[in-house]
Amino acid sequence: MKILLIEDDDLKSKAIIAHLKERDIADSDIVHAKNMTDFAAYLSHEVGLFIIDFKVPNLDSGNAISNGKVILESIVKAGKNDAHLLAISSYPADFPEVRDEFEAQGCILADYRNTAGWKSTLDHLLTQLKKNIRFDFLIFCALKDERRPYSAFIDGRAVTRAGINFLDFEIGKARGAVVLLPQMGLVNSAIVAATCIDRYKPKLVAMSGICGGFEGRTELGQLLVSKMAYEYQSGKWSSDGFQNDPYQVPVDAGFVSFVELLLDQEDLLEELEKGFRGDRPTKQTTPAVGIFTSGSAVIASQEYMDQIKILHRKVNGLDMEIFAVHRAAELSLVKPICLCAKVVVDLCNSEKGDNIHQYGSYVSSRFVLKAIERYFSLE
Repeated sequence: MKILLIEDDDLKSKAIIAHLKERDIADSDIVHAKNMTDFAAYLSHEVGLFIIDFKVPNLDSGNAISNGKVILESIVKAGKNDAHLLAISSYPADFPEVRDEFEAQGCILADYRNTAGWKSTLDHLLTQLKKNIRFDFLIFCALKDERRPYSAFIDGRAVTRAGINFLDFEIGKARGAVVLLPQMGLVNSAIVAATCIDRYKPKLVAMSGICGGFEGRTELGQLLVSKMAYEYQSGKWSSDGFQNDPYQVPVDAGFVSFVELLLDQEDLLEELEKGFRGDRPTKQTTPAVGIFTSGSAVIASQEYMDQIKILHRKVNGLDMEIFAVHRAAELSLVKPICLCAKVVVDLCNSEKGDNIHQYGSYVSSRFVLKAIERYFSLE
């Protein structure tokens, strides 16, 4: 979420921007409008805090005139009702004339000559703004090794929010983050995904990494993108044994079609593997959409895999998190699109190994970034 500074005075602008940077606000989050033309151009951005000057020129090199009320009215008419407003003026004599109108819209007035005063007020608003951050997308990773490839593909900024590790970055105009779960598993992923969706209101949530696969329905090294997920553990234990009762969460059909078009790209796998140095699968398998089932335990038993396999005749992949992400998205008020992509690195039997784990993390993360970029470019 951006901070839009509407200020033509260079010294004043430098002082305000310097204070913002001292409070760990990134350059990319600060937008500076020196005149009304710039302000109008930037008003369509997702702005969380407007810092307003009362007197701003209409055009470059123009004379500063009283445009404060016009700025305020434009913000209101643009529907920026959730944005914070702060007017920092070198002309406090104007405050009595405008106070009622500005404060009625929640805009705080500050005297620029009272340095400690406007900085303290700005600090308070920045604290509130950090609580109201919005992301266009969030990517969840259960393991550090699954998140590591993103550092090679993006220029990210590591941030800790409420004890959760974020790697913030942008793709085009879309803002997002890679979120590292505190631990792998259904419970951790459900809690973190639900909390992040509720707090940051993303349009899309994703997950990348590695998974197990069912022999005969997938191949080692195959990229699977979820079109539906369920939990294989749900059901009832009785004297007759376990009766499974899975709840299935599908992905939006239109988005599945979007993913299928991406997967149909002729040279997709070569593109995703480009730059990877390490062990690869013994053969290439075409990426595909598939059905995932999730549970709380790591499985290294062919007998147990066979029991899970019979629950759904088309299930392809097995992991410990995807169902939780699907369900968290489904239950949220936001209801973001789900993009969960993992590479099959073992068949969950006694021959379970880790020789293509790095490959799986690399390829799945690169696909997720490609899909997100394409998705938001079409908005």
